[in-house]
Amino acid sequence: MNIGRGFVRITALTVVLAMPLLGMSGIASAKGTKAAAPKCVKHPKSAKCQNSGGGSPSGGGTGGPPAQITVKVSPNPLVETGQSEIHAVIEVETLPSFAGDTVLIDSSQLIASCNGGVTFENMQGGVTTPGQFHIVNNRIEAVLDNDGNATVVVDALDCAPGTSVVEADLEVAPFLTALTTLVALPPSVTPEGLTGYPQRAGVAQEVETGDTSTSGDSNVYAVFYVETNPVYAEQTVEIDSSQLDGRCIRGWRWEPGNRNGIGVGPGVHGPIWGIGPNTQQKASTVLDDDGNAVFVFKGISCAAGPSQVIADVLAGTHQTYVTTFTVNPPVPTI
Repeated sequence: MNIGRGFVRITALTVVLAMPLLGMSGIASAKGTKAAAPKCVKHPKSAKCQNSGGGSPSGGGTGGPPAQITVKVSPNPLVETGQSEIHAVIEVETLPSFAGDTVLIDSSQLIASCNGGVTFENMQGGVTTPGQFHIVNNRIEAVLDNDGNATVVVDALDCAPGTSVVEADLEVAPFLTALTTLVALPPSVTPEGLTGYPQRAGVAQEVETGDTSTSGDSNVYAVFYVETNPVYAEQTVEIDSSQLDGRCIRGWRWEPGNRNGIGVGPGVHGPIWGIGPNTQQKASTVLDDDGNAVFVFKGISCAAGPSQVIADVLAGTHQTYVTTFTVNPPVPTI
């Protein structure tokens, strides 16, 4: 009996001590919310001020309110190619009410993992010359289009395998943040094929972004991974898509990974952007020791619809890989 009463007294004391801590936690949370959105005091019912679900990797917990901002990387996980290179597409999705606002995208962990540097870029403003590319090291600011979306490409060199948190921060009230984790796997032999990213529901497709003078002009950003037998290591692989090229009426560009490739738009010594289907040299690069390679595609003012993409290995039995990549029109996605 004495043991029982002692247990009761200890339990009661634990509950009493815990209550002030819980109260302090609530106060800290309330202060953080108030500080995060000072401009929402006069307009609490504004859509921008309904801050819910934006701070977790998935944009909201199970059973909680819907996300207001999300960020995702495609492909993820990804297998590094060449000399431990990373090439991926980052998509930020928010509410349409945030149209025209600026979002900051960065990853200090990825920067620390890549000795060759990290570069972010987009084509906002409908750029058609290399000097007008929005290219920055370490981080990038992107303008959300009328549907609340923005997309950028990330390229990184000499990266250690592992995980890196990627962050997207809305730079105006209510200062929402979304996180995701990029998983980079070391170069390795993978199943043969040609795969396009981003993907939705397991299908290679993308909602194009940009429908204002600052957010871009129906821009498309995609990466294509070519995976073949490692017996073809150090051999050349080409990629082309006359259908995808033809969709992007203001210009298109193919950029090779693995460092020593040839980019086209349409020719290595010609204009940086191609117009209409490519009739000149195809984009190419060298397969790494595991038989893998990667290409980045960028397009401006692209029509919606599916396009066939073809990769050819220029050695041995001349393996050919085909996939379909679908461009979807701008639309709210969350």
